[in-house]
Amino acid sequence: MISQTNQFIGVSVETLYNAYLSSAEHGKMTSQGDVIATYNRPGVGDVATGEVGDELRAWGFTAPDGSLQYFLTGTILRLVPGKLVVMSWKNLAWNMATNPANCTDLESTLVLTFKPTILGSEIQMVHANVPDYEVHVPDTGEVLPLSTLINTHWGLQYWEPMKKYFANKK
Repeated sequence: MISQTNQFIGVSVETLYNAYLSSAEHGKMTSQGDVIATYNRPGVGDVATGEVGDELRAWGFTAPDGSLQYFLTGTILRLVPGKLVVMSWKNLAWNMATNPANCTDLESTLVLTFKPTILGSEIQMVHANVPDYEVHVPDTGEVLPLSTLINTHWGLQYWEPMKKYFANKK
Protein backbone atom coordinates (compact mmCIF):
# COMPACT_ATOMS: atom_id res chain seq x y z
CA MET A 1 0.00 0.00 0.00
CA ILE A 2 1.20 3.49 -0.84
CA SER A 3 0.32 6.41 1.42
CA GLN A 4 1.32 10.03 0.77
CA THR A 5 0.15 13.44 1.96
CA ASN A 6 0.83 16.63 0.03
CA GLN A 7 0.26 20.23 1.05
CA PHE A 8 -0.97 22.92 -1.34
CA ILE A 9 -0.35 26.34 0.17
CA GLY A 10 -2.88 28.99 -0.84
CA VAL A 11 -5.08 26.52 -2.74
CA SER A 12 -8.58 25.70 -1.52
CA VAL A 13 -9.91 22.18 -1.15
CA GLU A 14 -12.61 22.97 -3.72
CA THR A 15 -10.03 24.12 -6.27
CA LEU A 16 -7.99 20.91 -5.89
CA TYR A 17 -11.02 18.64 -5.93
CA ASN A 18 -12.59 20.31 -8.97
CA ALA A 19 -9.29 20.34 -10.89
CA TYR A 20 -8.77 16.61 -10.30
CA LEU A 21 -12.22 15.86 -11.74
CA SER A 22 -11.92 18.29 -14.65
CA SER A 23 -10.96 16.84 -18.03
CA ALA A 24 -9.34 20.15 -19.03
CA GLU A 25 -7.44 20.78 -15.81
CA HIS A 26 -6.37 17.20 -15.08
CA GLY A 27 -3.99 17.19 -18.04
CA LYS A 28 -2.81 20.77 -17.48
CA MET A 29 -1.82 20.16 -13.85
CA THR A 30 0.15 16.97 -14.45
CA SER A 31 3.63 16.38 -15.87
CA GLN A 32 4.59 19.40 -17.98
CA GLY A 33 0.96 20.44 -18.36
CA ASP A 34 0.69 19.00 -21.83
CA VAL A 35 -0.64 15.50 -21.25
CA ILE A 36 -3.92 14.38 -22.73
CA ALA A 37 -6.52 13.56 -20.08
CA THR A 38 -10.26 13.19 -20.18
CA TYR A 39 -13.15 11.72 -18.26
CA ASN A 40 -15.23 9.42 -20.44
CA ARG A 41 -18.84 8.58 -19.60
CA PRO A 42 -20.17 5.23 -20.87
CA GLY A 43 -22.71 5.80 -23.62
CA VAL A 44 -21.96 9.54 -23.78
CA GLY A 45 -18.26 9.97 -24.53
CA ASP A 46 -15.84 12.54 -23.17
CA VAL A 47 -17.29 14.89 -20.54
CA ALA A 48 -15.99 18.05 -18.90
CA THR A 49 -16.27 16.79 -15.31
CA GLY A 50 -15.97 13.26 -13.96
CA GLU A 51 -18.81 11.62 -12.03
CA VAL A 52 -19.29 8.20 -10.44
CA GLY A 53 -18.99 5.55 -13.16
CA ASP A 54 -16.90 7.73 -15.48
CA GLU A 55 -13.48 6.55 -16.63
CA LEU A 56 -10.40 8.73 -16.30
CA ARG A 57 -8.17 8.33 -19.32
CA ALA A 58 -4.87 10.10 -18.75
CA TRP A 59 -1.39 10.38 -20.18
CA GLY A 60 -2.64 10.01 -23.73
CA PHE A 61 -0.23 9.15 -26.52
CA THR A 62 -0.39 8.22 -30.16
CA ALA A 63 0.26 4.50 -30.67
CA PRO A 64 2.27 3.21 -33.65
CA ASP A 65 -0.99 2.47 -35.48
CA GLY A 66 -2.03 6.13 -35.11
CA SER A 67 -4.72 5.52 -32.48
CA LEU A 68 -4.94 7.46 -29.22
CA GLN A 69 -4.10 5.30 -26.21
CA TYR A 70 -3.67 6.08 -22.52
CA PHE A 71 -1.02 5.09 -20.00
CA LEU A 72 -3.56 5.39 -17.17
CA THR A 73 -7.20 4.42 -16.79
CA GLY A 74 -9.35 4.55 -13.71
CA THR A 75 -13.05 4.41 -12.95
CA ILE A 76 -14.64 6.69 -10.37
CA LEU A 77 -16.24 4.47 -7.72
CA ARG A 78 -17.29 7.09 -5.16
CA LEU A 79 -17.29 10.85 -4.75
CA VAL A 80 -17.98 13.02 -1.73
CA PRO A 81 -17.95 16.58 -3.13
CA GLY A 82 -14.95 18.55 -1.98
CA LYS A 83 -13.74 15.71 0.26
CA LEU A 84 -13.20 12.32 -1.36
CA VAL A 85 -12.44 10.60 -4.67
CA VAL A 86 -12.28 6.79 -4.81
CA MET A 87 -11.25 5.13 -8.06
CA SER A 88 -10.20 1.83 -9.51
CA TRP A 89 -6.82 2.56 -11.10
CA LYS A 90 -4.38 0.85 -13.46
CA ASN A 91 -1.65 1.95 -15.83
CA LEU A 92 0.35 0.34 -18.61
CA ALA A 93 3.23 -0.48 -16.24
CA TRP A 94 1.03 -3.31 -14.89
CA ASN A 95 1.86 -5.09 -18.18
CA MET A 96 5.62 -4.48 -18.07
CA ALA A 97 6.56 -7.30 -15.67
CA THR A 98 10.03 -8.71 -16.22
CA ASN A 99 8.30 -12.08 -15.79
CA PRO A 100 5.05 -11.86 -17.80
CA ALA A 101 3.53 -14.65 -15.69
CA ASN A 102 3.38 -12.14 -12.82
CA CYS A 103 1.09 -9.68 -14.64
CA THR A 104 -2.31 -9.26 -13.06
CA ASP A 105 -5.65 -8.05 -14.38
CA LEU A 106 -6.56 -6.71 -10.93
CA GLU A 107 -6.79 -2.95 -10.63
CA SER A 108 -5.61 -1.00 -7.64
CA THR A 109 -7.84 1.24 -5.55
CA LEU A 110 -6.96 4.91 -5.24
CA VAL A 111 -8.41 6.99 -2.39
CA LEU A 112 -7.85 10.76 -2.40
CA THR A 113 -9.02 12.67 0.67
CA PHE A 114 -9.08 16.47 0.42
CA LYS A 115 -8.71 18.45 3.66
CA PRO A 116 -8.41 22.15 4.50
CA THR A 117 -5.30 23.27 6.36
CA ILE A 118 -4.36 26.54 8.02
CA LEU A 119 -2.33 27.52 4.93
CA GLY A 120 -4.54 26.05 2.19
CA SER A 121 -5.28 22.38 1.75
CA GLU A 122 -3.84 18.91 1.50
CA ILE A 123 -4.51 15.72 -0.36
CA GLN A 124 -4.06 12.46 1.49
CA MET A 125 -3.54 9.63 -0.98
CA VAL A 126 -3.84 5.93 -0.24
CA HIS A 127 -3.19 3.59 -3.11
CA ALA A 128 -4.02 -0.03 -2.27
CA ASN A 129 -3.50 -3.28 -4.15
CA VAL A 130 -0.56 -2.00 -6.22
CA PRO A 131 1.42 -5.10 -7.28
CA ASP A 132 5.02 -5.57 -6.13
CA TYR A 133 6.31 -7.58 -9.08
CA GLU A 134 9.36 -6.26 -10.93
CA VAL A 135 8.71 -4.21 -14.05
CA HIS A 136 10.91 -2.85 -16.82
CA VAL A 137 9.92 0.50 -18.31
CA PRO A 138 11.52 0.62 -21.78
CA ASP A 139 11.23 4.41 -22.22
CA THR A 140 13.19 5.17 -19.04
CA GLY A 141 15.17 1.96 -18.53
CA GLU A 142 13.79 1.63 -14.99
CA VAL A 143 13.73 -1.89 -13.53
CA LEU A 144 12.10 -2.00 -10.10
CA PRO A 145 9.04 -3.21 -8.20
CA LEU A 146 5.84 -1.78 -9.68
CA SER A 147 4.77 -0.40 -6.29
CA THR A 148 8.06 1.53 -6.03
CA LEU A 149 7.61 2.92 -9.54
CA ILE A 150 4.05 4.06 -8.78
CA ASN A 151 5.08 5.52 -5.41
CA THR A 152 7.87 7.58 -6.99
CA HIS A 153 5.91 8.65 -10.05
CA TRP A 154 3.06 10.12 -7.98
CA GLY A 155 5.49 12.79 -6.88
CA LEU A 156 7.04 13.30 -10.30
CA GLN A 157 3.87 13.25 -12.38
CA TYR A 158 1.24 14.62 -10.00
CA TRP A 159 2.35 16.35 -6.79
CA GLU A 160 5.29 18.44 -8.07
CA PRO A 161 3.55 19.53 -11.30
CA MET A 162 0.31 20.28 -9.41
CA LYS A 163 2.13 22.55 -6.99
CA LYS A 164 3.74 24.39 -9.88
CA TYR A 165 0.43 24.61 -11.79
CA PHE A 166 -1.47 26.11 -8.85
CA ALA A 167 1.40 28.48 -7.95
CA ASN A 168 1.29 29.84 -11.51
CA LYS A 169 -2.50 30.35 -11.32
CA LYS A 170 -2.20 32.79 -8.41
